[in-house]
Amino acid sequence: MAGVKKTPRLRKDGKYYVVGIYKPDGQRTNVSFGPIGSRTEGEIFAAFVKWLDLFRQQPNKVLSFSSPYEAINQIVNPATIVKVGELLDKFETYFRKIKKPVKYGLENPDLRFVKRVRRFMESYYKWPIDEIGPDELLNIQQALMQYEYLRGNTKKKYTRNGINDTINWIHKIWRWGVGRQLVRPELVEAFDEIKPLRMGQSGVYDNHKRSRVIEEEFTKVIQAVNSVVADMLKLIWYTGMRPSEVCDMRPFDIIHDVPKCWLYIPGRDQTPVGHHKTTRYERVKVIPLASKPQEILSQRIKDFDSMDFIFKPEDAMRELLQKRRKNRKTAVSCGNRPGTNKQEHPMIKPGKRYSNDSLCHACKRGCKNAGVDVFVPYDLRRTMATGTRAILGKEAARVLLGHAKTDTTDIYLLEEVQEAIKIAKLLDAKL
Repeated sequence: MAGVKKTPRLRKDGKYYVVGIYKPDGQRTNVSFGPIGSRTEGEIFAAFVKWLDLFRQQPNKVLSFSSPYEAINQIVNPATIVKVGELLDKFETYFRKIKKPVKYGLENPDLRFVKRVRRFMESYYKWPIDEIGPDELLNIQQALMQYEYLRGNTKKKYTRNGINDTINWIHKIWRWGVGRQLVRPELVEAFDEIKPLRMGQSGVYDNHKRSRVIEEEFTKVIQAVNSVVADMLKLIWYTGMRPSEVCDMRPFDIIHDVPKCWLYIPGRDQTPVGHHKTTRYERVKVIPLASKPQEILSQRIKDFDSMDFIFKPEDAMRELLQKRRKNRKTAVSCGNRPGTNKQEHPMIKPGKRYSNDSLCHACKRGCKNAGVDVFVPYDLRRTMATGTRAILGKEAARVLLGHAKTDTTDIYLLEEVQEAIKIAKLLDAKL
């Protein structure tokens, strides 16, 4: 039978004060309390008594510190203990300084994840940082899986990717705390025990995407929406650009020097190479516009130096009113004449620009009115990429949807951009 373990005793070992202890896994080790003479014997023995008491209560936590004095200061002195709420406050203050709002004053989408982390960690605000471990992270993951919110009249849950992204943001915040010496690296490493949710995992909602939109469905939807939305969807269908890129499109952003293939560079007024999310990787976004996109844009662009958005909700509203007037059955001499019942200051006005959400909602309404399975604008981009790959190969699809690095004057000289123009022309001929 194993003997009873004796109470650890502080002793002199050469030039150091040390104590021999058994770790929780049964391994024996020595803990140093510093060289003889670095502190008075009274200070060293007082620190040993405090440390031993903490070691008996939380052995793993105490041994994770680099020295017994650090463990005493961090655990015993409440003034030095960083709370979870303090860490989140410090990170959000830092984040708002380095992350500017996205275009047109909209809130940075990454800030939504920071706010979500704060919401789901609210019950841990007063906890010391050191007490947050894998068990607490697992509880947060489970809470994210069970959480329901209302969108309109429909209850929804976070998707698997959304949950994984939120957990990743907790990792990011804690790693940021390591760099500011607020969090110990061992705590971040312990988080790796909680694995990301996998596709098909029970209790997890996956946002299933349509693999492809067939041309017949697309044609029906185009006929069911107004001409502004129809032209926006056609541009995505022909070019594969992102919905946000077609929403941001302005005449000034289009270089029309070469008649057979224009170039659209989002945000060209801010820098010569445009302003796009890929600029942080030192890449410039160039979208070739062949004959069919040019036909669509030529009907809407009057001045290529204009900074107004090409596609405006107010144009769609004007078209709707004209359609209603055309279909009016009451004589103009009777009832309300056009414009007489118009409010001077309406509560809701049509905007100057379509957003991703408004374009997506318009597309979904068109699908329902046309009686086809609902798809979103991003499904058109995916369909275009799939079709390009089938016609011209995988590399052609990559180039056409990819990016290039240059300034405005050298854009047409870039090998990658030249290849993208070539592919756009070939695809245009095939279609």
